[in-house]
Amino acid sequence: MGDMDPETTTHTHHIVDEEEPLFSNLDLFLFSLIVGLVIYWFMSRKQPEPIPEFKKIDTPAPTTRETSFIEKMKKTGKNIIVFYGSQTGTAEEFASRLAKDAQRYGMKGMAADPEEYSMVITLQYNAQDFYDWLQENDEENLSGLNYTVFALGNKTYEHYNAMGKYVDKRLEELGAKRIFDLGLGDDDGNLEEDFISWREQFWPAVCEHFGVEASGDESSIRQYELKVHTDINMNKVFTGEIGRLKSFEVQKP
Repeated sequence: MGDMDPETTTHTHHIVDEEEPLFSNLDLFLFSLIVGLVIYWFMSRKQPEPIPEFKKIDTPAPTTRETSFIEKMKKTGKNIIVFYGSQTGTAEEFASRLAKDAQRYGMKGMAADPEEYSMVITLQYNAQDFYDWLQENDEENLSGLNYTVFALGNKTYEHYNAMGKYVDKRLEELGAKRIFDLGLGDDDGNLEEDFISWREQFWPAVCEHFGVEASGDESSIRQYELKVHTDINMNKVFTGEIGRLKSFEVQKP
């Protein structure tokens, strides 16, 4: 082949396009922004609260509950105890009143729930154990026991005061000494009046039996007196409920 004329030689120019970068500046910015937000989210999210460790606190052992009512009476200087079996609270209230009465006669009384001591309950609704004990212990000698019973019942019931009557009778059969007659309270009538009438005769009988002189000293007993105020301004006494609008004008006790 001959030499080609340089003037007629065709010059072939290779035009190489510049390659575009894989990520543009905008892409890099957005990517960086997303990475930053993810890192921020991981760093700022709420960490789970650690489970607290509870340390056992050494507490002193509870004191042993006094289960002997005799020991309790000796320690507190009591010489009369009134046990009650109470479903609605009435018997408990009557027992407390009798125990407080004792100080009027130079004696010290206490009311007690049999459940708190080592004896069974004398209540119609849960007295099965006591009833069984009274029936089964024929050889029991209760000669050292002085007692009296006030029963609470309702004449509309089929067995009116049956438990109180049975306890009163059975204790005597076992040798205990009744120092006052059985009292019968009738809730179908007026239970409060029945109790008051029985109590008024009960204390003189107790004092006579134990040779205690009824001092009648009321100095240690709270006294109450009804005083009727007639002052003209008494109609301005507020008897309503505070905290609402116009509560003084429209009083609702």
